[in-house]
Amino acid sequence: MKPLLIYDGSCIFCLYWIEIFKNTTKDYVEYASYQSVRNQFPEISIEQFECSIQLVKPNGKITEGAKAVFEALSYNRKFAWLLRIYQKHSVLAEVAETIYYFVARNRNNLSSVLRWFSKDLKYQ
Repeated sequence: MKPLLIYDGSCIFCLYWIEIFKNTTKDYVEYASYQSVRNQFPEISIEQFECSIQLVKPNGKITEGAKAVFEALSYNRKFAWLLRIYQKHSVLAEVAETIYYFVARNRNNLSSVLRWFSKDLKYQ
């Protein structure tokens, strides 16, 4: 079983970054919108799905937010150092989480900015 990164499939900003994550993690991680898998994970509330990405690891443990990003990226060994930094430096981890949740709360506005800068964006 591969880890599964669950995201908001109706968010342009999320879809943009998921494509980048897919290219980075190659075949090590699977991806699904919460809209398509939410019934499979009753332990994750709709509020959690709408607030942040969720990473379901092969052992069944679930992480979210910036930690989920770093854990997902670490499945490609080239990027495992990012998770080690996150785990080793609590101040940097706190900063990463703060930035992540700021972006998550403002992703609709950021989607508009992204559309403006990326005229060829396929999620418009």
